[in-house]
Amino acid sequence: MAVLSQMAGVILMAFVLAVIGAAAGGQTLQAAPGSRSAKAGNKEGFTSGELEPVMRALQQLGFERKTIARIFYDDRLRKIHRVVSINAMNPDRSEFYTQFTSRYAIRLARRFQSKHWALLRQVEQTHGVPRQFLTAILLVETQFGRAALPYRALEVFTTLAVEGNPKAVDRHYDKLRARHPDIEKDWLASRLGKKAQFGFSELASMLSLFRENMAALYDVRGSYAGAIGIPQFLPSSTLRWSVDGDGDGRVDLNTLPDAVASVGNYLKQHGWTPEAPFRDKWRAVWEYNHSEHYVRAIFEVALRLQTPSSRKRLSS
Repeated sequence: MAVLSQMAGVILMAFVLAVIGAAAGGQTLQAAPGSRSAKAGNKEGFTSGELEPVMRALQQLGFERKTIARIFYDDRLRKIHRVVSINAMNPDRSEFYTQFTSRYAIRLARRFQSKHWALLRQVEQTHGVPRQFLTAILLVETQFGRAALPYRALEVFTTLAVEGNPKAVDRHYDKLRARHPDIEKDWLASRLGKKAQFGFSELASMLSLFRENMAALYDVRGSYAGAIGIPQFLPSSTLRWSVDGDGDGRVDLNTLPDAVASVGNYLKQHGWTPEAPFRDKWRAVWEYNHSEHYVRAIFEVALRLQTPSSRKRLSS
């Protein structure tokens, strides 16, 4: 998922080894000269031992230390322990998706489809993805932008990036085994190590995405996985597959034209064509979200949208 060159991949592995080997303690970060954190440093638990490997690895990718120091030494930056446990356990149950196939949800989807018919039709013609699937994905992802995105994406990725060390594993293991008594520490260590790689990779992509406006990073809200915008793209996906849907010369996934067009482009780039067999279309949606429950929900919503509503059937 990450947009990383071969060199960046080597840096990523070096970073992971540094994080795992770093002490979970270390000195509390002191403010960089002129930064917002000059008063109290980072109050939420990030330490120099945790963040220095991140910053060194980002420097090797071409980011200036002075620039990224302003981001990571900002006293607004908080470690979010909750997202670590959620990402580690990756909750994915079929029951979660039943809400999107309810009568109420389908009625919302029909209303959205009717209101934005021209936009959906345009994207369908450009990318070959039926409007029902575009609508279904936006319904499930953020209810067309209505769903609350509770976390700062910057904090999600930074937290995940630093929580792969042994002391962090011990801490999360002690908390998680109360609710998951069968959890194995070795499994959790491997899981958090992979999440640290993911977190750093997406953090680098996010900094690239906002390279011209780093100050805006603190305004970007996302899910527990750091997905952003109406279509819930990860930063790496945004860099690779988002498109300008309204022709204003920039991509803003918080606007419907860009969100709808980007979903269409994503599915097209992952194998969706009007002539593609069912398995390829299923696979394209699975690439969007690696969950069979998710894919089934998308196809079910799309199928219901293809079926005339009971009101229309009665009037015909």
